[in-house]
Amino acid sequence: MPGTEKFGSIDLGSNSVRCLVVSWKEGVLEYISSGIWISRLTEGIGEGDYLIADGPLERTLSAVDKACALLERSGVQGKNTAFCATESLRGAGNGQETVSRIVSSAGFPLRILSGTEEAELSFKGAILGVPGADSVFDLGGGSLEIVKEGMAYSFPLGAVRMASRFGEDDGKVFSEIRGILGERFHSGRCSLAGVGGTSSSAVMMLKGIAVADYHPSKVHGQPVRAGELGSLVARLKMTPPGDRSSITGLEPGRADIIVAGLAAERAVLDAFQVGQYMHSETDLLWALCAETAAGRGLVSTAARIKTGSGR
Repeated sequence: MPGTEKFGSIDLGSNSVRCLVVSWKEGVLEYISSGIWISRLTEGIGEGDYLIADGPLERTLSAVDKACALLERSGVQGKNTAFCATESLRGAGNGQETVSRIVSSAGFPLRILSGTEEAELSFKGAILGVPGADSVFDLGGGSLEIVKEGMAYSFPLGAVRMASRFGEDDGKVFSEIRGILGERFHSGRCSLAGVGGTSSSAVMMLKGIAVADYHPSKVHGQPVRAGELGSLVARLKMTPPGDRSSITGLEPGRADIIVAGLAAERAVLDAFQVGQYMHSETDLLWALCAETAAGRGLVSTAARIKTGSGR
């Protein structure tokens, strides 16, 4: 039986750069450490094509450097590291130029996931930690991925994109997303799991967990109800984005997109005709680690998140 081995993954998203370090032992991936840095690579994204500007790219390069440093400190070898980008680079008009800059800085090959790949990996990651889930949504900055009954969907309906188009008009965000999702997800009896920064922030705010006290064990597996999302939106809209530092659980870098993100989650629940979903901290990053481990002949059947210190 192989011993313990460490794996790492980096996700270059529209709103943030995220990094995860796990160990593999006897088929189980166990959390070691993680990091997230708000970079807003797709700043200004709305409808259609967009270009990545110098400022957001420099912020992202800095964040990638910090992620690589975390992997190095944690003892993750390069062969055990997965590095991917999602909607942040799929639709950028200058994506190839941006990829060259990022790869040169990171020293790792960068894999740009298709929308379908992103959705499928989000599902695989979620069910490692929430094995009973049969449907999963992943709300990111640029896109919304949904997997149901083996069908994977990707929609350009992320929180950054929705906030750019509709600001804090949660009614318009809800209507736009609800209209696009249509009736295809109606079930009313599914076990729905949700992943992504908006979902994690929702749980943090609902439970009153300070950002500095974050640990995945504190938020993983928590139910989030439609009524709670509506109450959070009402509470947030009473405070201007620039003054939301007093709201426990909300990262400052999400203050201007959180209302749009929560409205998007409400729309997903309505599309599924369910009253709640289960938040999962095991997501695409975990699936990437499992995929890398599988390439070494190490099969992962579950994820484990123990209590411990923060990021």
